Amino acid sequence: MQNVNFFKKQGGRWFSQRTTHYLKAGESKAGKSDLEVTYVDANADGVVKLCGAVNCSAADSLGGLLITQKSTILGGQSREQSTLLVAIATDENTGKLLRQTDGQPVSHTSQYRFENEVLTITTETDGLRAEERWWFITDKLRMRTNVLSDEAGQVMASFCSEIRMGDVKS
Repeated sequence: MQNVNFFKKQGGRWFSQRTTHYLKAGESKAGKSDLEVTYVDANADGVVKLCGAVNCSAADSLGGLLITQKSTILGGQSREQSTLLVAIATDENTGKLLRQTDGQPVSHTSQYRFENEVLTITTETDGLRAEERWWFITDKLRMRTNVLSDEAGQVMASFCSEIRMGDVKS
């Protein structure tokens, strides 16, 4: 599957169930999210603006994903946020992701690698390293893992199983 097809395939309404393990504290938390993911073409205003903010050309992008997320950590608070991810291709299998949350300036620039139909996203900031992996089991079942590490080792690990509930309503 080509990178752009992988990103386009993310579109839809998803129900996500997440388990997060805080390794140093020895505790776990469960959560759930409702996600609406819309694929956005490379020439869309949001993609062009985000690319311009970091001095790169939207023409080099594969497009973006607009993700609206409503999350609840069981026994805790609910939150809603909107994120725009824009993929900039370096070559056929690698590139960088620009991330903007709730219209704020670019919050993270990550590297991505696509191999064996698995997207691996690596983000390093403030002494922390996050490695996230996304892959499809079927067109309607997606998995994601995330491992957060600092200089002393792994800090947090999470696993999400996500079920496509349908298309995003216009």
